[in-house]
Amino acid sequence: MNIDKLFAASPEFETERLHLRRLTMDDLDEYYAFASDPKVSEQSLWQCHQTKEDSMGYLERVLRNYEQKTVYLWAFVLKETGTLIGRGGIFHLDEFMQSGELGYAIGSTYWGKELAVEAMQPVVNYCFEQLDCNRLEGKCNAGNIGSARVMEKLGMVQEGLLRKQLKIKGVFTDQKLYARIRDDL
Repeated sequence: MNIDKLFAASPEFETERLHLRRLTMDDLDEYYAFASDPKVSEQSLWQCHQTKEDSMGYLERVLRNYEQKTVYLWAFVLKETGTLIGRGGIFHLDEFMQSGELGYAIGSTYWGKELAVEAMQPVVNYCFEQLDCNRLEGKCNAGNIGSARVMEKLGMVQEGLLRKQLKIKGVFTDQKLYARIRDDL
């Protein structure tokens, strides 16, 4: 997996309804509007943003991750309005194993419109076609049907159930493990 290429190229993608680009500090207000929706963070490790300072701290971490080449996130921007509606990207990058983990979050008012699939499909394609990725993984709470559906529509296959794998908001939660490998193409 060519991690240096990812961070040097800062790839942007256009889909039918979305523009995907790096997150920046200029996204603060719109990121806060998205991240302060309690429904968005309900099934995740991160807490709902209570203040703009929460979002500022998050965006500062994102910018450090770009510099350190550890996590790459794209802003999901509606082309029609220019509004940031979510974010997603690649975590746990492993150059030797040629692998990474996908993650994404999208504003609850945009759920059920297949925008997460539309946003993540070019990311998946880029990983396999340009970064020489061999394996992409993704996880979701066992009860998160919407997120599981996104991964399935991205061509990922459920490989197992990680029992009580994460402690989310005080509750140990089962995680479904999905993956797509180069051989699946």
